[in-house]
Amino acid sequence: MLEALSHLYLPGALTLWCAIFFGVATLWGYARALRDDGASLGFARSGYLFFTLSILLAGAVLFLALWRRDFRIEYVQQYSGMELAEHFQLAAFWAGQKGSFLIWLMWGAVLGLPLLRTAGRSEPTVMSVYLLTLFGLLFILVRENPFVMLPETPMDGAGLNPLLQDDWMVIHPPIMFIGYASAAVPFSFALAALWRGDFSTWATRAFPWALAGFLVLGLAIMLGGYWAYETLGWGGYWGWDPVENASLIPWLIGGVLIHGLYLERSRGRYRRLNLVLSCLLYLSVLYGTFLTRSGVLADFSVHSFVDLGISGWLVALMAFFFFASIFLLATRLRHVPTRTNEDPMLSRGTALVLATLTLGASALVVTFGTSAPLITGWFMESPGQVGPEFYNTVNMPLALMLSILLATVPFLTWRGVEPGKLLRRLVPSFLAAVAITVLGLIIGLEEVFHAVFLFLAAWASTANLHRVIELVRDRGVVGIGGYLSHVGVGVMLIGVLASGAYDQSAKVTLPQGEAVAVDDMSFTFTRFIPRQGREKERMEVLVERGNDRFTLYPKLFVNDRTRQLMANPDIRTTPLQDLYVSPIQYLPPQPPRVDERVDMAQGERVRIGPLDIRFIDYQVEGGDPRVALASGRSVEVGAVLEVSRDGDSQRLEPIFRFRSDGRVETPPLELAQSGTLALTGIDPNSGRIQLDILGVQADELPARLSIDVTQKPLIQLVWLGLAIILTGGGLSTLKRFKTVRKLDEQEAAAAAVG
Repeated sequence: MLEALSHLYLPGALTLWCAIFFGVATLWGYARALRDDGASLGFARSGYLFFTLSILLAGAVLFLALWRRDFRIEYVQQYSGMELAEHFQLAAFWAGQKGSFLIWLMWGAVLGLPLLRTAGRSEPTVMSVYLLTLFGLLFILVRENPFVMLPETPMDGAGLNPLLQDDWMVIHPPIMFIGYASAAVPFSFALAALWRGDFSTWATRAFPWALAGFLVLGLAIMLGGYWAYETLGWGGYWGWDPVENASLIPWLIGGVLIHGLYLERSRGRYRRLNLVLSCLLYLSVLYGTFLTRSGVLADFSVHSFVDLGISGWLVALMAFFFFASIFLLATRLRHVPTRTNEDPMLSRGTALVLATLTLGASALVVTFGTSAPLITGWFMESPGQVGPEFYNTVNMPLALMLSILLATVPFLTWRGVEPGKLLRRLVPSFLAAVAITVLGLIIGLEEVFHAVFLFLAAWASTANLHRVIELVRDRGVVGIGGYLSHVGVGVMLIGVLASGAYDQSAKVTLPQGEAVAVDDMSFTFTRFIPRQGREKERMEVLVERGNDRFTLYPKLFVNDRTRQLMANPDIRTTPLQDLYVSPIQYLPPQPPRVDERVDMAQGERVRIGPLDIRFIDYQVEGGDPRVALASGRSVEVGAVLEVSRDGDSQRLEPIFRFRSDGRVETPPLELAQSGTLALTGIDPNSGRIQLDILGVQADELPARLSIDVTQKPLIQLVWLGLAIILTGGGLSTLKRFKTVRKLDEQEAAAAAVG
């Protein structure tokens, strides 16, 4: 025991053990509260507060160790270094598996504080389930302790992955883990409702949490996409990478869930399915975590973690909550009251059901594609994966279907509408969508399918915008959240089409000081800017388009620790398009004097500075070299070369002389105009020779920069659409939390009367 403790940094390890103690005490308190009608709630809440403080202290200890660069701790040594900027030391917190699980646990513990205040009379059961989800993370951290100490203290750490040394990565992962942590809240409400057999208020209380989690996870996905776009240099924001999909799957399921909860609140529908969806939401987070952290995707994603021995723990965690969900659903679901489908075809209820089915189908497709390495691994020796074409092909018709539904939902009612009345309400948005499509055709829309896609996306956006305007005029901003989010979906789809299908890309090489034309632009590589402090090597590129002149600074540098060549693009953003310039290769100026050693095969031709050299044949004098050397005579092996410069050819026959005393002579030959050439090596087995070319005078070649120039039309609509979705969702979340507050007041009044 003492030997095990000697390998741990006790200030951090003790906080995790304290968290286990207070967590168990909290569970005991809630178990007592279930039996004595709430008398032990105060004890349980106090226990949870100390549980949360213990987790936060663990995070504070790790952060302080990173801040102080305490390389005694293995995790600090693995992910930080002396040269890292202070804010990247913070990013090192979640750069590895242990740190990312800890920040996930920290957010989960903090979210539990408002949760226990909004759980109402279901608090003991809800918090018990929620604590079990946190215990799963806590046990992983105790198993893979982030406070393991090294036997010897190194002078420096291994440093942070160069791709993570970006300002966006300081904020993107923490927000992602808030979304992951929040997925456990609807799950806890659902299992608590099944456990207690009380299904009257769980949906009302879970709804705002599901909405908030959907928004936070969406924001994290947006930030991750923008990080990939402005950092990685490949010109895109979503590549269907399996690790990216691991966050998209719960987001899609969360979208299905919030619409299902809306139907349950409004129509009493989806009551049973919402319980299933709440379970699937949290299980999808665990499944995505297993895929990305078990090493399953190590060969298929640059983002995946290698297996650190926690695969079994993740499988056990998934299995526990999966079978707990299956048991409760199998035994209690049939007791959940529900209503039969009485909605007419042209009604809001029917449209929402179809929309949720569409989103669910997309989630299923993405889950299948992401799981391809795991699935094929069961049947094939070499696992495989599906490419972006699979996701694009399958999701495209689903996106079109969703656009049609979004265009009609704003003008449907629960009781249904007459077809004629619906068509009259749709006319303004229909005409607006036609106008946008015609404008797209004038600008350069090429394919019929793209025209259909643009029309449906524009129709969805304008129809919901029409409804938002009506509601604001009649009631203010009350009730516009959902419709505003649907406006954002249409805007985003237009941006995806324009930036994805109509981007223009060209690869060009820029000699320093020379202007090179690309379409209607002129690019001039003006100078190479060496590293200055923490600012990496940059290339200054002057861009001219008509009267518009601006300078871009793409970066191309070698990471000091990993020796990786890193390329960071620079982006010129305008309302209508992005000009995306990504560096590919930089060649420094070549000096006027050429000193080169070259290896050649017979018949081969090489270019050395201004010289063109062709190796024609061998020449051997002195008979058999072995006999000649044994008799005390020298042996000469020569090469017949043709050397050309500026159209003039010269035949040279350099020799490689083996002397009988064991020495070797390689007399140089004069080259026309300038320099010498010598035969300095022969490999009889491969038939290759080695030449030394020295002192050749050549014209100085300027530095050259190769870049990838991409024009991304209307890509701002992607970010704008996501921002509108999040804004609308935020308004809806505030409204739903107000509903929970009213429910608390009603339950308090009923308890007082009772």
